This record gives sequence, structure tokens and C-alpha cells, in this order.
Amino acid sequence: MRLFSGITPSVLMILMISSCSDHDERRETQEGVLKPTPAVTTIPIPTGPPVVRVRLQRVTGDLEPVHFARSGELVLIEDGSGDHIDVRGPLTIRRDRQGWIIRGSDSRSISRKLEGAPWLELSTDGEIEIHDDSGKPRRYSGRIRCIHIPEGKEPTWEVVEHVGIEKYLPGVLAGELYGHWGLQCQAAQAIAARSFACMQIAFRKRRNWDVIDTAGSQAYVGSVSDKRLEKACSMTSGMVLTWGSELVPGYFSSCCGGRAATATEAIGPNPINSLKPLQGHSGTGYCQDAPLFKWERECDPDALGTAIRSSTRRISGASRIGRVARIEITETNQHGRGVGLRITDTRGNHVQIESSELALLSSNLPGGRLYSGWVEGRLENGVLNLSGHGYGHGAGLCQYGCAAMDKQGKSFWQMIEYYYPDAEVKKAW
Repeated sequence: MRLFSGITPSVLMILMISSCSDHDERRETQEGVLKPTPAVTTIPIPTGPPVVRVRLQRVTGDLEPVHFARSGELVLIEDGSGDHIDVRGPLTIRRDRQGWIIRGSDSRSISRKLEGAPWLELSTDGEIEIHDDSGKPRRYSGRIRCIHIPEGKEPTWEVVEHVGIEKYLPGVLAGELYGHWGLQCQAAQAIAARSFACMQIAFRKRRNWDVIDTAGSQAYVGSVSDKRLEKACSMTSGMVLTWGSELVPGYFSSCCGGRAATATEAIGPNPINSLKPLQGHSGTGYCQDAPLFKWERECDPDALGTAIRSSTRRISGASRIGRVARIEITETNQHGRGVGLRITDTRGNHVQIESSELALLSSNLPGGRLYSGWVEGRLENGVLNLSGHGYGHGAGLCQYGCAAMDKQGKSFWQMIEYYYPDAEVKKAW
């Protein structure tokens, strides 16, 4: 994953958090995987190309507007009842307690009905430009909704793009993979990303959006013009991962570190994660040349102890943990990946913790999150020296592994077969 600003995992139901750092060296995706509701135990295979609702921004407060459209660009703004207005760009939208405030270059006023609407939809004859949280302009081909969130203490609203899935995917490939990586690698990623998006659409039918545009779901940069990315999507158009009559969630991470995690270990205990294609690849994989295949870093032992004590999840003995002295791997899965840890403090207190839990707890550490929870450590000269493997949760497709397989001349079919054992790729539309 390339690094993007504005990552807001706190707004998600986070089940697993991975690292995010300099995009020249480190890559990761699905930083926060949405926890499916307990009632969802299977995901039907879609029968047609769905529309993906991508949350681009969440705005709180009535001071900062969002900037839309290029100079002179004509934008149609309408609400659900058919009230509408044409505005010339550039334009800004914000919301206060009285309603929407729209300012365009032609200074046209809006009706009170439009001003008080729960949502507005923006569309143009082509693509519309929006400035992201960092102020960088991006182009979007879908229809843009500005949705008021009424329960907030301050005026709160969200910017959500409604875009067809096949138009959405090239922007995911541009955000998730390096541009020089091979076509077959890009095609494998397209199948995984399409399957992941379809899972989120199935889970979030009653919500305002399906995915966000950062690693909290899968990175997305809007409309792109890149023939190779378009080819990777067109050659796999409609292809999703399946197991029998069920859709297989297309989980993926940057680098598995050579040993796969199962989806149950890495993502959570929902029955969909126990499907056979999500039980992990065998062997040591293909990602040995990845920058974070193996890694070392220093950690503040007091900060880690504080993170463990402050966990909102029940960890037996967590309240007694102080300055961390050791992290030891006590359990490995069937592939040899470290999944169980024993953390001991300088007074001899200890806790047993899952590696995925440690990755989650590390999100506020000085220096940033751990690259993965598969890690060992020892206190030396006041510093906790860590030694770990891989970048991300390690379930499903390994991006660096696919890049290496591509260089070896392997096809996207072989990549999918390796990283999702026994999955069937079905052309759903």
C-alpha cells in the first residue's frame, strides 16, 4: 500500500490493524478489516456488477469546507426529492447546524429545501475533482453524495462516491501496488480486491458506505489513466473468488513473511473466515526479497506495557503488566507462523496474547504500529529490541509474493491457486 493521509480506523469496527509507513520501503493493506455482524455466516456470489460506495472523507465541524470541481466545470447538485441547482466550479460545500452551505464561482443561491436536505448528490458530464484531506486534487468518475450524519454533537457529514466496481478497481490497483509490478500480479490483485469489495457490499447494505479509500479497507486513488491497470481489470472482469456457492473474502496483505496466517487467526472467528481457501498457503512463499520479510526495530517497553494495560478487550493479567522485558513466541500455526505470544514484564508478570491482538494494541506506540504481530523481543539497555517477520496480517494474497511470482513467469491463475488453495475463480458477470 502507498501511504495516504487521513486514515481514520477509529470510525471502523476494527478487528485487525496492520502497519503503515513510508511507501518506498513498506507496504500494507486492509489496515482495519470490518468485523462482520454475527448473523452473516455466508456471502452469496453476486449475479451482476455492483456499485461500490466509497467513503472519501468524513467532515466534522462547520468551519472547513470540501473543495469540488475545476474552474468552469458545471456541476449538477440535487437531493432525493428532485430539487436541484447547477453550479460552476470551483465550488465548496460545508454544513452547519442550519444546513448545507454551497459556494460556487457563479454565486447562485440554493433553495431552503435543498439547504435542509439530508443528502446532496453531485454529478458532471465527466469526472469530478475533489480535494482530499491533504489538499491534493483527485478525479472521480462516479456520482458523489454528501450525506449528513445527524447524531454527531458537531455538524458531521461524509463524502461518498457511488461508482461501478469495474471503474473502481483500477484506482485500487494504483493505490495498492507499485506501477512497475507485472501485469499478472496486477490481475491477481484485481480478483482479490473485487472479492473483498463484494464482501463489504454484502455486509454493509444498511450503511452509508461499503469501503473507505485508505488501507482501512483497500487503498483507492480515484480515476486513473493507465492502460496496464485497465487491462488487468478487463482481463479478469467479473471474476471473484468462490467456494461452492459462497463468495470467498479476498483478504490480502503486503508481505506474509514466508508463513501464512489463517483468516480465522488474522481477521476473526466469523464462519466465513473458516472457508478452506482462507486457511493459508503452504511452504515459505515467494516474498523473501521484500523489505520487511524480516525486520528489527526498537520499542519503548513502558509504552508497550501501557498499551497492554489499556486494552479494551479482556486479556487475563493485562492490568498487572508494567515495563515489558520479553516477548516470546509460544504457539505457531500449521504453517509455522507465530500466532501466540507470552509477554513478560520486569517484575515477572506475564500475559498470553495472540499476535493479531498485539498488532492491534501497538497502534499508538511511539514510532508507529508494529509491522506485524509475528514478533519476538528482549529488553536490553533500557530498550525493547524487536525482531519480526512480514508486514500485515498475512492472510490470503501476499502482494510481494505475487510480484515475485510474476517475475518468475507465473500466471495470475497460479497466484490465486497458491494463495487461496482450492478456491474457484468464477466469472460472476
